This record gives sequence, C-alpha cells and structure tokens, in this order.
Amino acid sequence: MKKLVPLLAVAVALPAVVAASPAHAALAWSPCRTLIKEWDQTDARTECTKVSVPLDYAHPDGRRLDLMVSRLKATSPEKRQGVIVVNPGGPGNSGLDMPLTLSHTTVAGMGADHDIVGFDPRGVGFSDGKECDVAPEDGPGPDPSAPPAEQYRQGYEQTAKQNARCTAYDPEFIASLSTDVVARDLDQIRIALGEQKISFYGVSWGTALGAVYRSRYDQHVDRMLLDSVMPPDFSLRTMNNGQVDAAEANFSRFVGWLAARDGQYHFGTDAAKIRADVTALAADLDAHPRQVTADGKPLTFSGGNLRTVLTYQQSHWPAMADTLTDLRDGKNPPLVGDEPEFTGFGLENSQFAGLLMQVSVLCNDQGADPSEPAMWREEQQRQASSPLFHGMAGYQHWCAGWPLPKQAWHLARGTSPLQLVGHRTETTTPASWAADMRRHIGGSLLTVDNGAHGSLDLVACGSKAVEFFRTGRTATGTCPGEPTVSST
Repeated sequence: MKKLVPLLAVAVALPAVVAASPAHAALAWSPCRTLIKEWDQTDARTECTKVSVPLDYAHPDGRRLDLMVSRLKATSPEKRQGVIVVNPGGPGNSGLDMPLTLSHTTVAGMGADHDIVGFDPRGVGFSDGKECDVAPEDGPGPDPSAPPAEQYRQGYEQTAKQNARCTAYDPEFIASLSTDVVARDLDQIRIALGEQKISFYGVSWGTALGAVYRSRYDQHVDRMLLDSVMPPDFSLRTMNNGQVDAAEANFSRFVGWLAARDGQYHFGTDAAKIRADVTALAADLDAHPRQVTADGKPLTFSGGNLRTVLTYQQSHWPAMADTLTDLRDGKNPPLVGDEPEFTGFGLENSQFAGLLMQVSVLCNDQGADPSEPAMWREEQQRQASSPLFHGMAGYQHWCAGWPLPKQAWHLARGTSPLQLVGHRTETTTPASWAADMRRHIGGSLLTVDNGAHGSLDLVACGSKAVEFFRTGRTATGTCPGEPTVSST
C-alpha cells in the first residue's frame, strides 16, 4: 500500500534581518538558495523563512504545520509602502519563486515600493504536506474497449476508491485543505510579518483565496488585485460548463471570421454550415485518424487533435484556418494540437506542486460530487450540446465519493481597494466570472483583450497593476493584450 509521503521540509535557523516589531523580528530570513538545494543558485535576492500555523484553527494549541515563505525586499526602501503577498493559483502551485518571476515581467514595478512575498500553501512544495498517488488497490483504470457509459462508471469508481484511501491516511490534515483555511494561513503570515495590513496579488485559484481573505479580513487588506477570476458560486460543475461555454463562444467568433473569408479558404459564407462541416470533420477523424507529417515526423491526427487546435486563441486563427483547409485537401496541417507554446495554464508539472492539495481543496470547497449516474447524464448532455468542446470539462468526477464535509466560501463586499482583471476570450476562467465576482464582492473590473490565462504580467497594461498598488486607484474598461488578427 502506497502511503502519503511527506513533502520535503527545510530547516531555517539564521537570525532575523528585520526588527520592525517583536512578531516580525521572530522570523529568521535566509537566502533561499542556502536552504533549498533545488533553488536557482544564481538568485542572491530571494530570502526564505518559515511561519508556523495551526493544523486546525478550532484547536490552535494542537498540531501545527510549517509554511515556507519567500521575500524580495523593496528595491527602493525609502519609498516602501508595505507588503504584497502573491499566489499563482492551482490550487497546489508553489508560490515561492513567484516574487522573483514577477520581477522580470510588466508588473515588476510593484517591487520598487513593496516587499513581494510568496509562499507555499499547506500541502505544497516546501511547506508541510503529503502526497497520494493512484495505487493498485484503487482498481484498474477504465477499460478502453468498454462502452463509454461503462468506462465512465469504472473511472468514477476508481476515483472514489482513491479519494477514500487518501483521506483515510490523515483525515485531519486533508480536512484542513480548503480555501477558507488557506485564507486563515495567509492572515497568520501577515501577523508573522508584523504588518497591520497587506496587499495581495492573486491569479486563478489565487483569486478565490484573495476573495475569501478579503471577505474575512477586509480590515487587514491594503489593496488587492485578482487576475483571471474564479466563479463566486463555486462548484466543479460551474467550472466544467463555464469552460465549455467559453470555448463555444470563441469558436463561434472564429467561424464567423472564416465565413467572411470564403475567397481565401473556400469554406462558404454560411457560418452554421461551416460549424456543421468542422464538427463532421472532427467526427470523421475520431473514426478514421489520419497519418500526417509534423516537423518531419509521422503523427496520427485524430479528432482530439483537431479539437485542441480549435481552442487556440485569435492570434492563431489564420493557422487554424490553414489547418482546416489542409485537412480538407489531404495535406499536412501546420498545427497538430500539441504546440507547447499554445498550451493552457494548470497545475505546474513540478516536484514542488501539490496534486493532492489541489484535489482536496476543490473537493472540500465543493463537497462530494453527485452520483455516478447523475454525472454521466451531465456528461452526455455536454457531449450533445458541444460535440467539439465537451472535453474542455476537465474536472471529471474528481470528487467522487469525497467523504469530508463541504467548506463553502463565504464572500462579502468590502471597502478595501479591489482591482479585478478578466481576459476577454480566455477559457480557463472565463471573463464573465470576473463580472460575477464583482457583483458579489465589489471592486473595479479591467478587461484585457486577449485569451491568455493570468497574463496581466505579460502585457503592457501590467503597468496598471503597478499604478494600482502604488496609488490605490483602480482601472476599468479594456486594455490591449496579445497581438490579434482582425476579427472583421
């Protein structure tokens, strides 16, 4: 039986370097490269320390966990305004190197007058935690020769067995993995830093963390920016359906663009017929994959390859249209669906990420999935309504049989300055969710005209984040994103 394996913990024993308050002075900061052998040894700027938090906030004197925290001190200390804590999302992504990463982006100016602080949440990277991989006792994976309904049932049952096994090893720890609990950890980091207020920059699930933290501790928030915002009424059903709907909307725009260019691509001028023809092409490739050549190598091009290509953003529309044309004409397409530069954002493929933490947070926040028959009916409905993009619903029965009680978010409007950022055509966290969150908790909404998830720090209007944290003035309207092709 494969047991949960504790993630690597790192001892920190050097003296504190700042003495702003007793709580602050207790922190022992050291260069991260001297504490973590995997750290970039050329990085002499980033410091690390540990912050101790209760495992269970209902029993603060009981078992405790150590969180690893990192810091880049303000480059203009004479102008220092405070601290910005950052989180890259996941849940389960490591945030230790996020301060350094941001220092090389369009939001780097935040670090002039603020210390930028990152951390590994409980269960992630160099903070205390555990992992739990699939084990033989969970049963075999779905039989690929079985009918689709039976494959789904087998997958659901395997997930339920793994969830039961993994939570049983340390149910107290697994129950502590929720957005609400990590928000409480964030406030413990604030206290340990000796700060009356902190600012916060969260991306993806980090926006849920920020929204829950602000709802609990608005009086301790200086300024908050949330980029690529999670839905306020959280469930994996909402996540699945929202991502499928966003892909459908983008495809409708692409089909309209293609219909306006019949002279170039010869797919006709009827958008509805183009949609039907592309859907039929994907179905044909499902049944009869084709052998093509990509980068001089043979590759099997299936319907799944085409569906992936059709999720690419507007800047790739000409190459997407060429791909459809070449497939229609029996040629080698320029895109094959495995272009690494076009892939989406998710849990980092890293030894420092925490997949168990991701599953546990999502399932503790939502509660158990519906029954297998109910979920299979939902999947069939998605397949019927979106034959091209139903596969975008990636959270398939993640919380099957989840045995622990739901820990719902409790969101409330606040008074601290809040900047929400959505990306007009992204599918991971559709822009409509940012508008929904604004209706729940307030703030101002800025829309970036691109589809790249969490990409404010990669576009020119990242300067608006720098201005926001410097002055507290929020922005509205739209700003340019990645270069795009004309939609007219």
